[in-house]
Amino acid sequence: MQCRPVRIPSCGMRWAAAALLAAAPIPAAAHPPAAAVVRAFYRYHFAHEMAFTRAAVRRRARWLAPDLLARCRAYFARSSPADGPPDIDGDPFTDSQEYPATFRVGATTRSGDTALVAVRFSWRTGGRRDVTVVLVGARAWRIADVRYATGSSLRAELAGGA
Repeated sequence: MQCRPVRIPSCGMRWAAAALLAAAPIPAAAHPPAAAVVRAFYRYHFAHEMAFTRAAVRRRARWLAPDLLARCRAYFARSSPADGPPDIDGDPFTDSQEYPATFRVGATTRSGDTALVAVRFSWRTGGRRDVTVVLVGARAWRIADVRYATGSSLRAELAGGA
């Protein structure tokens, strides 16, 4: 086997290359893909109490868009009916009253600063339900809504139009 000499650029060429690299713009760190954000949210959601409470929303705030978080806070600030169930009865993040056993994150569709991520929930009894999680963000993805197969959504429920 014969080794071939490798030519090392002169000191001047190394400085020129270093100067070019230093002058090149450094791209901003890419935020995680929308599907990864949804997966992290539901991992947390499934590992903790899934009831829709003020405290539960506060613990999930890092994943929620500011507008959705404000709508949740406004919902909890309203008085709830004393003689019946609350307007949102169950878990609006899974669109269920009986909590599912598992979830699977599906396909993502992206358009500019909006992403739609399909999620399927499954129950031990064999039932399944699909939702679409809507995310927004220029710097980091945040959940802006959860759309249900019925045509309604989390935002609609928070507004009282479920």
